[in-house]
Amino acid sequence: MAARTPLPAKSTDSSLVTGLIFTVLVLVAALIVGGYWMQKQRGESAERMQANAYQNYLNNTRPTPMPPAAQASAVRSQQAQAQETRQYLLGHPAVTPGSGFDKPGVQTTGKAIVQAIDQAKGL
Repeated sequence: MAARTPLPAKSTDSSLVTGLIFTVLVLVAALIVGGYWMQKQRGESAERMQANAYQNYLNNTRPTPMPPAAQASAVRSQQAQAQETRQYLLGHPAVTPGSGFDKPGVQTTGKAIVQAIDQAKGL
């Protein structure tokens, strides 16, 4: 009887290491993608909570209506104040009105800025 000679064993160490490295890379990639997904979910949840809180605020806050006479006097007062602000800005040497000069809030903001600059300069 002839004795069989064993075949040389193939080294599986390199394939084992390759498999482990591949597995680790897949796990790391899954963790990174999962982290981004969780962060996105948290951000969307926070935005929804803020929107709900704001909506609750709007639902629970009702403006108190002014009587017609008080409303008319308030409108006249605001118009007079707006005209005064406009004249102040047009009379100031540092102000040159541009295309957005008549937009809401521009003149009052401009007056506050001009007054702050004048105050800082000591005028």
